[in-house]
Amino acid sequence: MIKKLLLFLVSLACFSCASVFNKETTVVNISADKDSKIVYQQDTLQVHQKEIKITPTRRNRVLKIKVLKDSLQRDFYLEPKLSILYWANILNNYGVGMLIDLTNNKRFTYAHHLHFITDSVTNQIVLGTKKVTAIPKHTFFVYTSPLQFLDFFNEPMGTLGAEYFYMKNISVSGEYGFRNSSFYNRDYNFGFIDEKASVFRIETKWYNAINLTKNVHLNEYLSLEYRQLNSSYHDNLTYYFKDYTIQSGSISDDFATQKTVSIVNLKYGILVPLGKKLYFDFYTGFGIRTKQFNHINLEYNQQLHNINFFDTLFLFNPRRFKNYDQRTFLNYSLGFKFGIKL
Repeated sequence: MIKKLLLFLVSLACFSCASVFNKETTVVNISADKDSKIVYQQDTLQVHQKEIKITPTRRNRVLKIKVLKDSLQRDFYLEPKLSILYWANILNNYGVGMLIDLTNNKRFTYAHHLHFITDSVTNQIVLGTKKVTAIPKHTFFVYTSPLQFLDFFNEPMGTLGAEYFYMKNISVSGEYGFRNSSFYNRDYNFGFIDEKASVFRIETKWYNAINLTKNVHLNEYLSLEYRQLNSSYHDNLTYYFKDYTIQSGSISDDFATQKTVSIVNLKYGILVPLGKKLYFDFYTGFGIRTKQFNHINLEYNQQLHNINFFDTLFLFNPRRFKNYDQRTFLNYSLGFKFGIKL
């Protein structure tokens, strides 16, 4: 009984995200609009527009920081908050890992980015939320979408895009991808068209108008995107007549499909720099997706036929005859791009 209890406690500890993955300390990045000083514990540190780091111990206590700027000074008391990894326990084993995380201070963290400015109205030192970063006019990015190459549930293809800033913090971009051979082994007997696919995207972005991350140094954007996916492929559909008095048995129908998917999205994204030139562009958004089909040599008729049960299983190729009737529906986007700043 004792061994089982110990095994249970060890297993429970292994699924405690904050206890396992969080360090005893956390990182707080500090910057200011002009040269200032901060007093943290017994140390006095010089701070300016470029961020410096302090590593306070995680605990359920306020973090005190004194800021000195010109003839002004002010004490800031930062309340502790629960780490993201503590909440991540909800996704694992019904959240039982929270029970272990509640026994130690690794579940706590503090705000990770602090930017101190002088309020010209009150003449006091306050925390700033307005972005201090900006992407200048005539900046040029080149990027690709790696997930498109791995999109085997739809149309895997390589892509290349470019983004140009015609105004400070406002850009327009275009992306194109192409595939001209099938990635799948088909069971069709006839070829009616060449199997190929292409995608293009046009997008306009407005950077640094919002600050959801509470980090004034990080480039965030809102965007409006139009994307179109064109594909042509062969397929085989098995169906039978609803009225068995007319004809019995199943029918194997070889056909080709030309499909056009049009997507309009409103998106939010973040540029995460990798050094001075490279970056990741992580984004998410909602919009509308519209599908249009042009079936070639397809004799299936919904009024006369029923699709064979085995052709409707999810285990089959997800592109196979799916959403035949569904034309327009909501779209959710989540992904990233990898690029270089020229």
